[in-house]
Amino acid sequence: MKRIMTLLIVIAPLLTGCWSRHEINDVAIVLGVAIDKADGGKLRLALQIAVPKASGGASGASQGSSSTKSTMMVSAEGESIMEAYRIIQEKIPREIFFAHCRVIIVGEALARDGVSSVLDFFSRHRQSHLRYYLLFTKGEAVDILHSSPQFESALAEEIREKEKTGTGVRVRVREFWERMLSDGEEPVAAQVSNLPVEKGNQNEKNGSGTSKRIPSTIGAAVFRGDRLVGWLNDEETRGILWIRNEFESGVIAVSIPKKKGGGRISAQIWKVSTKIKPIIHNGKLKIKIETYGGIEIFENSSKLDLGNPTVLDTLQSMYEKDVETRIQLTLDKAQKKLKSDIFGFGQAVNRSYPKMWETDYKKRWNNIFPNLEVEVDSHITVQGTGFTTKPVLLPDAAK
Repeated sequence: MKRIMTLLIVIAPLLTGCWSRHEINDVAIVLGVAIDKADGGKLRLALQIAVPKASGGASGASQGSSSTKSTMMVSAEGESIMEAYRIIQEKIPREIFFAHCRVIIVGEALARDGVSSVLDFFSRHRQSHLRYYLLFTKGEAVDILHSSPQFESALAEEIREKEKTGTGVRVRVREFWERMLSDGEEPVAAQVSNLPVEKGNQNEKNGSGTSKRIPSTIGAAVFRGDRLVGWLNDEETRGILWIRNEFESGVIAVSIPKKKGGGRISAQIWKVSTKIKPIIHNGKLKIKIETYGGIEIFENSSKLDLGNPTVLDTLQSMYEKDVETRIQLTLDKAQKKLKSDIFGFGQAVNRSYPKMWETDYKKRWNNIFPNLEVEVDSHITVQGTGFTTKPVLLPDAAK
């Protein structure tokens, strides 16, 4: 018994409890971060912070009301992110807390100068888990966070939910950082833009009478190293998803020639898989892309009978050609104009031919990639045509 008591006495001082615990009443929870280039070579850091009393927090439960905004914006300029961060900390009565941050948005001017110093702060901060979604915008990042959310209580949360749908490029800080530092692959991230609310929407104007704008993740930002070199539109961005085997689902449509009755056939595509295979033949390197996908017809405004096997074979060939065209469009933009290997072709060569990569390709990859031969071969299978194979047309339309 004495031994047990002695052991407890010795261990007791070591049981310090949750020494690093943060009480909810003592922290300012950051939901979103916007970083821009400011005048004089400075940086502007803007934080979207949750307002506790708006959600019935412990310290503001009795003060909360339906008219209270759920978030507040605080910003400051500094020579570095750390300096701006310390200035913001002096403005607010609670400790800034990054652990629940949803997104980091970077403006174009800063991104073109390089983002490594910006991301360095978040890679070192003890509260950072590097799982924040990283996005870029053609304007100023702070303008995005100032927009009004439509579905969520906080705009940062709404942007995160959009990213989770997988309809566009989805990149977290850790993934961007790893690609930026690796050989044979360049970073790419989602582009977020403020789009005007459609006319006729009863909420299309804010209190000042000006038109509301809502953030939308359309397109992608392309980098070489840590510097932004250009943008891809929505169609070109889908090509990235195909090549990188990140395409989850989407809609694809083909136009039927007039000699076959005209019209369009639209389908939902899923079960997509892509393989990138480097091939060296007679000392020449080329990349072969093979992509596979299954589709289900959801709309048929043509006169084609989808119950006819010959028609289905022709339709599959049309879809395969359409996919190859989409992918080639993205390849041409990345190779000829942006000259950035956002597809990871260099990494694929390294995996297949590690010795040749180190001796022949690694140091010259930036010069090899723009002229690299790439062969695209798609395989599309029609797996369903809905409840009917016949075109649903009115008698007059079928004549």
